[in-house]
Amino acid sequence: MELIEPISRKLLRLGKLYLDVLVKQTAHLEVTRYHYILSLIYVHDGQLTQNALAHMLGKDKSAMVNIINLLSSRGFVYRENNPNDRRQQLLRVTEKAKLAVPQILETFENINTDITDGISEADMQVFESVLTRMHKNLKPLISPETTLQAKPHTD
Repeated sequence: MELIEPISRKLLRLGKLYLDVLVKQTAHLEVTRYHYILSLIYVHDGQLTQNALAHMLGKDKSAMVNIINLLSSRGFVYRENNPNDRRQQLLRVTEKAKLAVPQILETFENINTDITDGISEADMQVFESVLTRMHKNLKPLISPETTLQAKPHTD
C-alpha cells in the first residue's frame, strides 16, 4: 500500500510557513494573529457585524466572538451599536488598527511577491483556478444537502 499525502497537508505546511513570515515581519505591530480578519474589518470599518464577518469567512459565531474579543483586548477593534438595528453591533477599528493595517497590507503584498518569485502570471492564474475548483469540488461533500441525500429515505 502506498502512503498518499493529503493535499491539505501540503497547503497547511505552506500556510504555516507563510504565517511564520508574516508574524516575523509584523511583530512590531503586536498583531500576533488574525491579520487578515483585522484587515477585513479595517476595509469595511463600521459596515460589518460579527455575524456578517463570520459568514464571509465561513467561521462559526462563537469562534468569531473569540477572535473579536482578542482583537478588542489588543486595542485594534471595538463594537458599536448599529443605529439601524439595536440588536446588532458593528465592528470598528481603533486608531491603533488604522496605523497597523496599512503596514499589514504592504507585508501581504511583499510576501505574495516573494512567494510567487519565478512563477509566471499564467501559472498563478492556473493555481488560483485549481484552488477554486478544488474548493467547489469539496464543498458539496460537507453541505447539508449532500448529507440528506446520502441518508436512506425512511418515510
